Amino acid sequence: MWTNQQTTTSSLLTPEGGYLSLAESQRLKDLNALNLLYTPAEERFDRITRLTARVLQAPIATISFISGDKQWLKSSVGMPMAEIPRELSFCGHAIEAHHPLIIPDTTQDERFAQNPLVTGNPNVRFYAGQPIHAGARSCVGALCVMDTLPRRPSRAGLDTLRDLAVIVERELTRVMQGSFQESLIKSQDPLARRDSIDGLTQMWKRNVIMDLAHLECAAASRGSPLSLLLVDIDHLNQINETYGTQAGDTVLFEVAARLRQSVREVDVIGRYGAGTFLVLLRAGIIDSKLVAERIREAVARHSVPGMDMPITVSIGVAAAKTVSPSPALLISAADKAMRQAKENGRNLVESVLL
Repeated sequence: MWTNQQTTTSSLLTPEGGYLSLAESQRLKDLNALNLLYTPAEERFDRITRLTARVLQAPIATISFISGDKQWLKSSVGMPMAEIPRELSFCGHAIEAHHPLIIPDTTQDERFAQNPLVTGNPNVRFYAGQPIHAGARSCVGALCVMDTLPRRPSRAGLDTLRDLAVIVERELTRVMQGSFQESLIKSQDPLARRDSIDGLTQMWKRNVIMDLAHLECAAASRGSPLSLLLVDIDHLNQINETYGTQAGDTVLFEVAARLRQSVREVDVIGRYGAGTFLVLLRAGIIDSKLVAERIREAVARHSVPGMDMPITVSIGVAAAKTVSPSPALLISAADKAMRQAKENGRNLVESVLL
């Protein structure tokens, strides 16, 4: 019996070179089986963090997964960062508790008083984390709320956090619709996927979006409808120069969130350029123009605190009518339409049917 346990635990090492416990080995196995670690942000989880922040009246809400040495944010409101070292993670403590971890005032807790997330941005003073379970009831992460002021949550508030965490757990087991994205995610291990995701927007990087575009074009050549959108943030350089690059990063983060709200789970979205996003829709010209208008309106309705400049996007839509569309052809046409939208005054959608 001892020999079998030793073999199992020695198969995984901690960052410090020690052996993992059986429980931690099982926890990491259950986490990796979800195929969610280092994947693009998804609206199904963003919706829960938005609701959590709104209902619990907190400026920060996150859905985080804890790997061997990192806390990785699958979804977040008010915290535009992708990952945190596990040793600095509040959630790393929450998954060990197996019950809600409540810290009314982080400056009065010796575990966190000197934490950079407390002493610096985002200046966390209050934390509440509800563990998220998966697989063999392993704690793989946490649904968290944070505030920049000390507070004590009510019993009703903690009950709400617990209920919302159950909704997250149910989403973990929901089978996604088949897509090239799903196949790509399943074919890569988490470390490989880590290099495929843009850290700021939590979307596919350009090289990955191009690979997916080739696959979608091949499917379209067999008769499936396909449209490509280029969504470019208006005046991003001016925003960076006027308000600083941190404000510009906030705009990119928020526009990415509006994009996810506006498309379906099977649609492909990625960061194509500095301030440009690429969207692949399995839809014809009419439906794609409607989606583009929905994206444009969602962005225009949003404002960034402390910025007087409106946030808008110009969108070019290229729909494939040809039997064998190519990514290069669709991107060239969408880029031309997007530039036409800018010339016509920005905050517009222009389209072309190939």
